[in-house]
Amino acid sequence: MSDDQLKTDDQALHAYCLDWVRWCRTRRFLAPPVPSMLLARLQPRTGSGREPNGPMDADISFFNMAIHGLAESYPHEYVCFAIFYLHEATNIKAVVADMNIGRQTFYDRVKRFAKRAKVMTPAIRKIHMEHTAPEEGQAGRLAPIQKNEERDNADQ
Repeated sequence: MSDDQLKTDDQALHAYCLDWVRWCRTRRFLAPPVPSMLLARLQPRTGSGREPNGPMDADISFFNMAIHGLAESYPHEYVCFAIFYLHEATNIKAVVADMNIGRQTFYDRVKRFAKRAKVMTPAIRKIHMEHTAPEEGQAGRLAPIQKNEERDNADQ
C-alpha cells in the first residue's frame, strides 16, 4: 500500500470513530433516562443543549460492541482511545504527561485500538446474525394462532 492509501484509510477510520461518538451521544435519546442521584440534580446542567444528530447505523452498534469487548484485553489502548474520542481531550501534552508516555505513543495506541475494533466488527455482526436469524421454515413469521377449541382438541 502506498502512503497516500494509508493516509486515506486512517482518515476514513477517524471519520468512522467520530460517527461512533455522535452515535453514542444520540442513542441516549432512544431509551428512558437513567434516574440521577440527588446531588447530581442539584448541580447546574452543562452542555450546549443541542440534540446530537448521529447516524443510526447498525454497523456502528457492532463497532460499539467491539470497542467494549476489546476494552478489557487492551486497557492502555482503550484509555487513550476513550480520552481522544469520547472525552475529546484538547491538551494531549498534559494527558500524555499524566500517563507518562510520549505523544506519538498515545496516538499510536488510539489508532491501533480503533483498527482492532474495526477489524472485529464484521465478526461480531456475523455471530449476531447467526444467532438471531429465524429458524428454517419460519421465514421470520410468527406461527398461526390456534383457536381455543383447536388447542383443547390437540391436547387430548
